[in-house]
Amino acid sequence: MKIYTKSTYREIIDFIDVSDVIKKYLRIKKVPHFTTIQKFFKRLPSKQIREINQLILTLNDIKADIIALDGSGFTNDYADKYYAKIRQKERKSYIKNHLTIDVKTRLILYYQTSRGPKYDTQFAKPALRQIKKYKPDYIVADKAYDTEPIRKCINEELKAFDQISLKNRAKKGQYRLKSPTIFRNKIYTKRNNYRKHIFNNKKKIQWHKP
Repeated sequence: MKIYTKSTYREIIDFIDVSDVIKKYLRIKKVPHFTTIQKFFKRLPSKQIREINQLILTLNDIKADIIALDGSGFTNDYADKYYAKIRQKERKSYIKNHLTIDVKTRLILYYQTSRGPKYDTQFAKPALRQIKKYKPDYIVADKAYDTEPIRKCINEELKAFDQISLKNRAKKGQYRLKSPTIFRNKIYTKRNNYRKHIFNNKKKIQWHKP
Protein backbone atom coordinates (compact mmCIF):
# COMPACT_ATOMS: atom_id res chain seq x y z
CA MET A 1 0.00 0.00 0.00
CA LYS A 2 2.87 2.34 0.79
CA ILE A 3 4.50 1.80 -2.60
CA TYR A 4 1.16 1.89 -4.41
CA THR A 5 0.30 5.33 -2.96
CA LYS A 6 3.92 6.58 -3.20
CA SER A 7 3.81 7.57 0.48
CA THR A 8 6.64 7.96 2.97
CA TYR A 9 6.84 5.67 6.00
CA ARG A 10 5.48 8.46 8.21
CA GLU A 11 2.61 9.19 5.84
CA ILE A 12 1.45 5.59 5.52
CA ILE A 13 1.45 5.08 9.30
CA ASP A 14 -0.56 8.29 9.79
CA PHE A 15 -2.97 7.12 7.11
CA ILE A 16 -3.52 3.75 8.79
CA ASP A 17 -3.84 5.37 12.22
CA VAL A 18 -6.95 7.34 11.21
CA SER A 19 -8.63 4.40 9.48
CA ASP A 20 -10.61 2.11 11.77
CA VAL A 21 -11.48 -0.08 8.77
CA ILE A 22 -7.84 -0.82 7.95
CA LYS A 23 -6.89 -1.43 11.60
CA LYS A 24 -9.82 -3.82 11.95
CA TYR A 25 -8.82 -5.65 8.77
CA LEU A 26 -5.20 -5.94 10.01
CA ARG A 27 -6.47 -6.94 13.48
CA ILE A 28 -4.47 -4.27 15.28
CA LYS A 29 -5.59 -1.72 17.86
CA LYS A 30 -2.46 0.39 17.80
CA VAL A 31 -0.31 1.16 14.77
CA PRO A 32 3.46 0.63 15.01
CA HIS A 33 6.02 3.41 14.87
CA PHE A 34 7.02 4.28 11.32
CA THR A 35 10.58 3.04 11.94
CA THR A 36 9.19 -0.47 12.58
CA ILE A 37 7.96 -0.94 9.02
CA GLN A 38 11.04 0.85 7.69
CA LYS A 39 13.26 -1.75 9.33
CA PHE A 40 10.97 -4.57 8.20
CA PHE A 41 11.16 -3.57 4.53
CA LYS A 42 14.91 -3.14 4.79
CA ARG A 43 15.28 -6.72 6.03
CA LEU A 44 12.62 -8.32 3.81
CA PRO A 45 14.38 -10.53 1.22
CA SER A 46 13.67 -9.58 -2.38
CA LYS A 47 13.26 -13.30 -3.08
CA GLN A 48 10.18 -13.40 -0.85
CA ILE A 49 8.64 -10.39 -2.59
CA ARG A 50 9.31 -12.02 -5.96
CA GLU A 51 7.61 -15.25 -4.83
CA ILE A 52 4.54 -13.36 -3.67
CA ASN A 53 4.32 -11.49 -6.96
CA GLN A 54 4.75 -14.71 -8.93
CA LEU A 55 1.89 -16.30 -6.98
CA ILE A 56 -0.35 -13.36 -7.91
CA LEU A 57 0.54 -13.81 -11.59
CA THR A 58 -0.11 -17.54 -11.41
CA LEU A 59 -3.60 -16.97 -10.01
CA ASN A 60 -4.53 -14.62 -12.86
CA ASP A 61 -5.04 -15.38 -16.53
CA ILE A 62 -3.02 -12.60 -18.14
CA LYS A 63 -3.18 -11.49 -21.75
CA ALA A 64 -0.95 -8.44 -21.71
CA ASP A 65 -1.70 -6.63 -24.97
CA ILE A 66 0.09 -3.46 -23.84
CA ILE A 67 3.05 -3.58 -21.47
CA ALA A 68 4.75 -0.50 -20.02
CA LEU A 69 8.38 -0.16 -18.96
CA ASP A 70 9.27 2.30 -16.23
CA GLY A 71 11.78 3.02 -13.50
CA SER A 72 11.59 4.88 -10.21
CA GLY A 73 14.24 5.75 -7.63
CA PHE A 74 13.69 5.77 -3.87
CA THR A 75 15.54 5.64 -0.57
CA ASN A 76 14.84 3.80 2.68
CA ASP A 77 16.35 6.31 5.11
CA TYR A 78 14.56 8.46 7.70
CA ALA A 79 15.25 11.82 6.05
CA ASP A 80 12.15 13.82 5.26
CA LYS A 81 11.90 14.88 1.60
CA TYR A 82 11.26 18.52 2.57
CA TYR A 83 14.21 18.51 4.97
CA ALA A 84 16.46 17.06 2.29
CA LYS A 85 15.33 19.75 -0.13
CA ILE A 86 15.85 22.79 2.10
CA ARG A 87 19.20 21.49 3.33
CA GLN A 88 20.22 20.70 -0.24
CA LYS A 89 21.19 17.23 0.85
CA GLU A 90 22.14 15.29 -2.25
CA ARG A 91 21.88 11.53 -2.32
CA LYS A 92 24.71 10.14 -4.41
CA SER A 93 23.26 6.63 -4.24
CA TYR A 94 19.73 5.30 -4.08
CA ILE A 95 17.64 2.25 -4.94
CA LYS A 96 16.23 2.11 -8.48
CA ASN A 97 13.14 0.01 -9.03
CA HIS A 98 12.57 -1.12 -12.63
CA LEU A 99 9.12 -2.40 -13.56
CA THR A 100 7.28 -3.99 -16.47
CA ILE A 101 3.54 -3.62 -16.00
CA ASP A 102 0.45 -4.89 -17.76
CA VAL A 103 -1.35 -1.62 -18.47
CA LYS A 104 -4.83 -3.18 -18.35
CA THR A 105 -4.60 -5.07 -15.04
CA ARG A 106 -1.72 -2.99 -13.54
CA LEU A 107 -0.04 -6.21 -12.46
CA ILE A 108 3.74 -6.25 -12.16
CA LEU A 109 4.94 -8.81 -14.71
CA TYR A 110 8.64 -8.42 -13.96
CA TYR A 111 10.76 -6.20 -11.78
CA GLN A 112 14.36 -5.68 -10.86
CA THR A 113 16.07 -3.51 -8.29
CA SER A 114 19.51 -1.98 -8.52
CA ARG A 115 21.55 0.64 -6.75
CA GLY A 116 21.44 3.91 -8.69
CA PRO A 117 22.23 5.98 -10.45
CA LYS A 118 22.07 3.66 -13.46
CA TYR A 119 20.60 3.98 -16.91
CA ASP A 120 17.16 2.41 -17.47
CA THR A 121 18.45 0.88 -20.70
CA GLN A 122 20.63 -1.58 -18.74
CA PHE A 123 17.43 -3.12 -17.39
CA ALA A 124 15.29 -2.99 -20.53
CA LYS A 125 16.56 -5.89 -22.66
CA PRO A 126 16.61 -8.53 -19.86
CA ALA A 127 13.12 -7.37 -18.84
CA LEU A 128 11.79 -7.60 -22.38
CA ARG A 129 13.05 -11.17 -22.73
CA GLN A 130 11.32 -12.12 -19.48
CA ILE A 131 7.92 -10.85 -20.67
CA LYS A 132 8.16 -12.39 -24.14
CA LYS A 133 5.90 -15.25 -22.99
CA TYR A 134 2.96 -12.83 -22.65
CA LYS A 135 3.10 -12.09 -26.40
CA PRO A 136 2.34 -8.35 -26.13
CA ASP A 137 1.20 -6.29 -29.10
CA TYR A 138 2.74 -3.04 -27.90
CA ILE A 139 5.56 -1.99 -25.58
CA VAL A 140 5.29 1.59 -24.30
CA ALA A 141 8.04 3.54 -22.57
CA ASP A 142 9.33 7.08 -22.18
CA LYS A 143 12.32 8.72 -23.87
CA ALA A 144 14.78 7.10 -21.47
CA TYR A 145 14.31 3.86 -23.45
CA ASP A 146 14.81 5.42 -26.88
CA THR A 147 17.72 3.38 -28.22
CA GLU A 148 18.06 1.30 -31.38
CA PRO A 149 19.01 -1.94 -29.50
CA ILE A 150 15.87 -1.74 -27.33
CA ARG A 151 13.61 -1.09 -30.30
CA LYS A 152 15.28 -3.93 -32.20
CA CYS A 153 14.69 -6.32 -29.27
CA ILE A 154 10.99 -5.36 -29.17
CA ASN A 155 10.42 -5.74 -32.89
CA GLU A 156 12.56 -8.78 -33.67
CA GLU A 157 12.48 -10.86 -30.48
CA LEU A 158 9.03 -10.01 -29.09
CA LYS A 159 7.41 -9.41 -32.50
CA ALA A 160 5.71 -6.36 -30.99
CA PHE A 161 5.45 -2.68 -31.89
CA ASP A 162 7.58 -0.22 -29.92
CA GLN A 163 5.70 2.85 -28.71
CA ILE A 164 8.61 4.92 -27.42
CA SER A 165 8.81 8.67 -27.87
CA LEU A 166 11.97 9.93 -29.56
CA LYS A 167 14.56 11.88 -27.56
CA ASN A 168 15.36 13.89 -30.64
CA ARG A 169 15.01 13.64 -34.39
CA ALA A 170 16.18 10.21 -35.59
CA LYS A 171 19.12 10.41 -37.99
CA LYS A 172 20.10 6.75 -38.04
CA GLY A 173 18.89 3.33 -36.90
CA GLN A 174 16.33 1.27 -38.79
CA TYR A 175 13.71 1.21 -36.04
CA ARG A 176 14.29 4.75 -34.77
CA LEU A 177 13.81 6.09 -38.30
CA LYS A 178 10.61 4.05 -38.65
CA SER A 179 9.27 5.16 -35.25
CA PRO A 180 7.22 8.20 -36.43
CA THR A 181 5.28 6.03 -38.89
CA ILE A 182 4.24 3.38 -36.33
CA PHE A 183 3.86 5.62 -33.27
CA ARG A 184 0.24 5.72 -32.05
CA ASN A 185 -0.41 8.43 -29.50
CA LYS A 186 -3.63 6.71 -28.40
CA ILE A 187 -1.62 3.67 -27.39
CA TYR A 188 1.18 5.68 -25.78
CA THR A 189 -1.21 7.72 -23.61
CA LYS A 190 -2.40 4.52 -21.92
CA ARG A 191 0.93 4.66 -20.08
CA ASN A 192 -0.03 8.14 -18.84
CA ASN A 193 -3.43 6.82 -17.73
CA TYR A 194 -1.66 4.26 -15.57
CA ARG A 195 0.55 6.92 -13.97
CA LYS A 196 -2.49 9.17 -13.46
CA HIS A 197 -4.26 6.29 -11.72
CA ILE A 198 -1.38 5.96 -9.25
CA PHE A 199 -1.45 9.71 -8.55
CA ASN A 200 -5.22 9.79 -7.99
CA ASN A 201 -5.07 6.87 -5.56
CA LYS A 202 -2.63 8.84 -3.45
CA LYS A 203 -5.49 11.26 -2.74
CA LYS A 204 -8.30 8.77 -2.30
CA ILE A 205 -8.33 4.98 -1.97
CA GLN A 206 -11.41 2.78 -1.89
CA TRP A 207 -10.75 0.01 0.57
CA HIS A 208 -12.37 -3.39 0.16
CA LYS A 209 -11.63 -6.95 1.12
CA PRO A 210 -9.94 -8.98 -1.65
